[in-house]
Amino acid sequence: MGDYFGLKLGVTQRSRGQSCVDRSTYQRRGAARLSSGVLVDYSDRQDLVAHFVVAPDDAPAWARDCEQLWSKAAAAEKRIDAQEARLMELSLPRALPKKYWLKLARGLARVFTDRGMVVQVDIHCPMAHDGLPNPHVHFMMTLRRVRNGEFERKKARDWNDDFRGKAKDIRRKIAELLNRFCEARGIDYHADPRSNADRGLPAAEVRLPRWNILEYKRSGKKTRALEQRDRERAARAEVARLEAECRAAECELEAARANAGLASRTDMPSLEGKEQPQLVSLSCRISEPANGRHVLEKFRMGPALSADAEPPGPRYGP
Repeated sequence: MGDYFGLKLGVTQRSRGQSCVDRSTYQRRGAARLSSGVLVDYSDRQDLVAHFVVAPDDAPAWARDCEQLWSKAAAAEKRIDAQEARLMELSLPRALPKKYWLKLARGLARVFTDRGMVVQVDIHCPMAHDGLPNPHVHFMMTLRRVRNGEFERKKARDWNDDFRGKAKDIRRKIAELLNRFCEARGIDYHADPRSNADRGLPAAEVRLPRWNILEYKRSGKKTRALEQRDRERAARAEVARLEAECRAAECELEAARANAGLASRTDMPSLEGKEQPQLVSLSCRISEPANGRHVLEKFRMGPALSADAEPPGPRYGP
């Protein structure tokens, strides 16, 4: 997870029952009544770190007030299937100290306000499934320019050219900005904008439609897709745990060798032309999953020990 780079792009679409007012309220962890009369309240969530609006210098005062901004944005749309806002979500590196989150988010928002957009920015930091913080930033952008104190009658279609069919380019540019930001502050992080497939990594977790979560909350019974997602999460967590235990075991093994005064492999004299000493393979039991099967990891060690010899340090193996 050290170099994880996550970026999601999207839009709020009426055709999918989405609303920019609802989305804005969710991001800033507030409460509001939608045009349908439904009251939405996200104020019980405790993961909001920062909320602010970045607007062009000549924007009116109401453009910096989320309630007025998105109410006017929704009112400007007449079509029943209209898009009301553009969305972008960026995962923040865990290596990036919290004191830099606001500066980074504001700087990225300026990239879009320089094009004339008004951007709502919200930084969240809930706990991830691995028990560590999951800091990320939500950007919500207007689709119309503000001119003479009001939204223009027509959408800014030229902005679509910046996004449509250019997801890879946007990922690359954001990754470059993020890398430069971290490098300038001496932070050991490198964002790779390539997909998991291009990097030879397992596929990322599939993001399920929200109705799966709502159905589970309503009925208490998980959908088939939700059950599969939870099984995959458990498997990923188990793999991560086993890898961590393997690394810890390797460190203990190296420490035991060092304490016994054994030379590392790179320091050992060449054995070419000599009789090769017998190597032993020890099986280190590093976990016992719920299914009762033992997960074994092979370690190759140095010259074989005599039957009555005691290995240095802690005993390894079952």
